Amino acid sequence: RYQKLLTDASGSKLLSDEDLAKATVYDFNQNAGSIPGSQGGMNSVANTRSFPFLFGADLSVNLGTVGPCGVLLPHVHPRAHEFFVVVDNEVTFGTNLEIGLLGDRSPTPEFVGKLTKNTGTLFPQGAVHYQINDSQNCKPSTVVVFFTSDDPGTTTVLQEPVGGGNATTLGRREVGRSGFEAVRAVTPPHIVKMADACFERCN
Repeated sequence: RYQKLLTDASGSKLLSDEDLAKATVYDFNQNAGSIPGSQGGMNSVANTRSFPFLFGADLSVNLGTVGPCGVLLPHVHPRAHEFFVVVDNEVTFGTNLEIGLLGDRSPTPEFVGKLTKNTGTLFPQGAVHYQINDSQNCKPSTVVVFFTSDDPGTTTVLQEPVGGGNATTLGRREVGRSGFEAVRAVTPPHIVKMADACFERCN
């Protein structure tokens, strides 16, 4: 695999320095894309499709910006653990682990926390979790996210079955103000409350 990626057609000579850099260095800035309707949200994903050098490493990495009041709706990753790190500003998160944390018959409560600059947390594989940039300063937050799979998958978790609504928005994990209105009715009330307080504060 490395021979195919890093050598010329003969397989006996390394690529030129320029081509070698293209094959082995991932530029998150060059590969960044904006999140529609997010007013500052951005995501750049290094995985085997965008960066073949990762093939077989069981790893993918996202560099993203969550705009002011941006919400990553409750979701799970069915094939990976996620380590979520804030590198600028702050992000509030909530998560539910599997049933049984407090004993076999007890429901598992959600726990909520705040990540500030250069702090991170783990979302175990299959655990429902969400993030919101409800920072008091109304500035974007930059995050780096590590997954223990080159194909972690993402499934949005809604409170009720979708009965009509905006399928494009409902199928996404990241939403801004306009997208949030389409999922307000099926978003847990405490997340709606946090988002509305942020919308009012940050205009």
